[in-house]
Amino acid sequence: MTAVAPTPLPTDYTESMLAAESANRRHVTECVVGTGGSQALVDHTAALRLYLRVPHFLTEWITDRARRAEVSRALALDIVSMKLLDDLMDDDTGLDRVELACVCLRMHLRALHDMAVLARDLKSVTDILEDDAVFLCGGQIRTKRERARNLREWRAHANTYGAAFLGRYGSLAAACGRTEESADEVRQFAEAFALTITMADDLTDYERDGEREGNLGHLMRIGAVAEHEVRDLLEQLRAQALAAARKHPAAHGLVPVVHLYTDDVLHRLLPKYGAR
Repeated sequence: MTAVAPTPLPTDYTESMLAAESANRRHVTECVVGTGGSQALVDHTAALRLYLRVPHFLTEWITDRARRAEVSRALALDIVSMKLLDDLMDDDTGLDRVELACVCLRMHLRALHDMAVLARDLKSVTDILEDDAVFLCGGQIRTKRERARNLREWRAHANTYGAAFLGRYGSLAAACGRTEESADEVRQFAEAFALTITMADDLTDYERDGEREGNLGHLMRIGAVAEHEVRDLLEQLRAQALAAARKHPAAHGLVPVVHLYTDDVLHRLLPKYGAR
């Protein structure tokens, strides 16, 4: 199958997205430096492009531009802190583990403080974090013990470290942006988008990092998952994300984002793992 280039985002949206990503990068790296992090860790966090970009997507429903920027920065801090925790658990970055732990903790606490101020209610923030905690933490433990053997099991695992992980930040975006009326839509978008990018990560990690056991690309290569199953799931996720984005005029800018990321998996990554 010939690869199809995804349709690029509108120029004005790309500019606003990259500006938000840059602001989040400055905010996050300043926190790393302020906590005593090394230049290597600063460089590592600065390179986490999608982690710094995704808060812009999750705050699309917030119409107050100044508040949106504040919420985006707070989300970026906590999302990156969880990425550093994952790096610590995997121990595959070459970064000092004590440094990772200390900066991760500091960043999480700073984000928690900032989100509580934005939401005007610490309990609303901690309730969201606690609601998913058992599912997220238990799921992470389970994925290491029980590797996925088919698409159903892969999705069950990905629902924890992918969908629920980003879903909680969708809920936090609504609480901190004081747009609780859109909380369900933000969460639905976040969960669908998260599974799409989790698929992309797995297919990329198969070749780049040599991941095998439980990896979606590996399951396709050994015939445990058919290409059409993955395509069907991607289209379901596309429909879910689009439905959420189209429910509120402020979020319509996400429509081309959904198509861009979904089509990238469908046309650039997935054909490498189809029938041979």
